[in-house]
Amino acid sequence: MSQQTLFSKVPPRWRATSVVFICFLIIVSTYHYKHSGDDHTTTSRRQKPISSEDTYSATSFKPKQDSGDNIRFQSQLPRIQTDFEAETEEERQTRESRREAVKASFMHAWNGYKTYAMGADELRPLTNKTNNPFGGLGATMIDSLSTMLIMDLDQEFQQVMPLVEQLNVHVNESLSVFETTIRYIGGLLSAYELSDHPERGILLRKAEELAIALLPAFDTPSGIPYYKFNPITEWHRLGYETYRTYLADAATIQLEFYTLSHHTENPIYAEKAQAITDFLESYKRSDYKYGDIPLGLFPNEINVITGKFLYSSIGFGAMGDSAYEYFLKELIFTDGQMPQFSRMYTKAIDSMKAKMLVQIPGTKMLHLPTFDTKRGKVEDTMDHLTCFVPGMLAMGSKLLNRPEDMMIAKGILDTCIYMYRSSNTNLSPDVWTIDNDEFMPYSKYTFGKTKEEVSKLGAWWNELTGPAITDQLADVPNTKNRTLDAVAKLPLGWVVSNDARYLLRPETLESLFVLYRITGDPRYQEYGWEIYQGIENYCKTPSAYASVKNVHFYNKKPALNQIDSMETFLLAETFKYLYLLFSPPNVISLDEYVLNTEAHPLKRRSFKAQFNIRH
Repeated sequence: MSQQTLFSKVPPRWRATSVVFICFLIIVSTYHYKHSGDDHTTTSRRQKPISSEDTYSATSFKPKQDSGDNIRFQSQLPRIQTDFEAETEEERQTRESRREAVKASFMHAWNGYKTYAMGADELRPLTNKTNNPFGGLGATMIDSLSTMLIMDLDQEFQQVMPLVEQLNVHVNESLSVFETTIRYIGGLLSAYELSDHPERGILLRKAEELAIALLPAFDTPSGIPYYKFNPITEWHRLGYETYRTYLADAATIQLEFYTLSHHTENPIYAEKAQAITDFLESYKRSDYKYGDIPLGLFPNEINVITGKFLYSSIGFGAMGDSAYEYFLKELIFTDGQMPQFSRMYTKAIDSMKAKMLVQIPGTKMLHLPTFDTKRGKVEDTMDHLTCFVPGMLAMGSKLLNRPEDMMIAKGILDTCIYMYRSSNTNLSPDVWTIDNDEFMPYSKYTFGKTKEEVSKLGAWWNELTGPAITDQLADVPNTKNRTLDAVAKLPLGWVVSNDARYLLRPETLESLFVLYRITGDPRYQEYGWEIYQGIENYCKTPSAYASVKNVHFYNKKPALNQIDSMETFLLAETFKYLYLLFSPPNVISLDEYVLNTEAHPLKRRSFKAQFNIRH
């Protein structure tokens, strides 16, 4: 009673305030108790800051839970794409008409495949027969999914989904681990991220089924997977009758496996991929018995059992290319949180510039041939696959503040474009040679000069006083001029086509797309349109598109110069890059997506990883 009497003497206003305050304390205390375990867990997982000198390997790889697919990604890295100026109505109409033309070309190729080869890996576009070099899982079908979604071909995508659901990934076939990863797993994961289809979970499930089928291929002493692997018999195919695989095959699964770990919350895939990257960075170059390996670079062939590199060239083309591409793209994909990727990329590019890059005197064209490790000298052959390098260098230039690399990107791209524009078909040969007696080692101080101009300057004087190419061009603005210069005239015999076929390859178009998104220079669109017209004029068949036998051969009947082959990357990459080249810059922005080596866009994310630091 006395307590009630005492409380009743408190004014009503103060009594109400006391009740509210007590309720507030209860709520705060409950919330703190509920989340204190989470706070403690987060604190216990903190590692010391990772310096650029540390090396590390992943023990678990877990994405941040707040980086959901519906949250717009905010990168901590510098922007890649430029701020585009508003286009005129005439420019918009031209761009849109070209984009629709590319879309129609994709549909022509797709309809031919759908009619004559649906479910097979490839269509033979001259005989309308099928070809199954990738296990017969429908490579063209899966490789086309992300392109369909980007082109808003919803009806075609809907028609394919039931076939994807029926896909039996456990085939008694020898599968390339690399090709299965970049085409199938990458294609399925990209479609899963791009699609809002109610049954899109099928795409993720099939991607994981494929990855699980391939996991035993990684059970080697080195952790590098076998070149080819049969998921039923668990028998590995030996490359050249040895335990041989290629640098690109080993080091081009990371984006896909990281993404799969993100969506499945199973770290095993990312751990397998990260182990390969760690192996490469920690490789002892003194173990190589066939000459010296420049820092950051790797020979193209490796024994998966011994973990030793075999005698082979170093190159940014066939067998090596996408390994270096992925060093940079892993940095972008993980939003720069793992300095290992930046370290490996910059070392590779610095050595490439010092040991491999050469310039064609009197031009702004740069040549990137292979490097012979035994002789310690650059060779004279470059292939079309190398033409992805300009796009890679341009992105690295923006992200890592390396302005010289942008100039080099443009110089290599000029060479790739020359190979298209100097042929009779506006198509590029697959492999070419430039006489190594005619080129000079790259130097930013002599780039663009003739041999005579260089010979008149003492090397030491030129190094001290000659303006570097970056100094000359750093402040030159990009132009709105769409008029293309005449094709460069190189002396007869300087350039020879070793393999004159055009195989529908996308690499030059990839670099044109990236350089356009970075610079806004419309000349890159014009170059792309020339290449597209070459494809339409010389590759088109009644049912699809075919490769070309000889790009220097002109005939009024293109069918006489065609090969009965249509690679899946025509639909996955070539037409996609052309379509994006003529799309608004917010369509698959490079500041939101990273494209795998088969041009399948994967969403950039912030990742939280735990590491064992090795000092």
